[in-house]
Amino acid sequence: MQVAKNKVVGIHYTISIESQGVIFSNLDFDAEEYVHGSMAIFPGVEKALEGHHVNEQVELLLTASNAYGLKSEKLIYTLKNELFDNVDELEEGSAIQIPGGQEALLLQKNKDSMLIDANHPLAGENLHYHICIKSIREATEAEIKFGRTEIQIKECSGAPGCC
Repeated sequence: MQVAKNKVVGIHYTISIESQGVIFSNLDFDAEEYVHGSMAIFPGVEKALEGHHVNEQVELLLTASNAYGLKSEKLIYTLKNELFDNVDELEEGSAIQIPGGQEALLLQKNKDSMLIDANHPLAGENLHYHICIKSIREATEAEIKFGRTEIQIKECSGAPGCC
């Protein structure tokens, strides 16, 4: 069997970036399963896996523009300290929640304002993937309908975007 649309594919993988080396690995855990063709993973990764078989390894470079996007200067801006109840507890270099619920990096804290970066932490980074295909099986009707594995469907809380 080969990786194709409507197959549940189990993968072990590592992701690395030039500036830090390996930033994520699931090698010490069960293979992560996804429904191929359901947009559950980056399209470039999905395309690279297409047609491969169990135990085959795939290496690819996913450019920043095909991953978390390029860093946007528009997402680096100043907010007034008065927007935060806990401004004294916030530290430069830490992730903070900004009004609207989004997470951002606190770059600089001043007396009346702070400079934040709301880009994804991996924006602007090329991602190097090393993937080993561990399993392939036919997806069930429910998996095809929801674009998630049976385990993910059972774990769904019913919250918006969950399933």
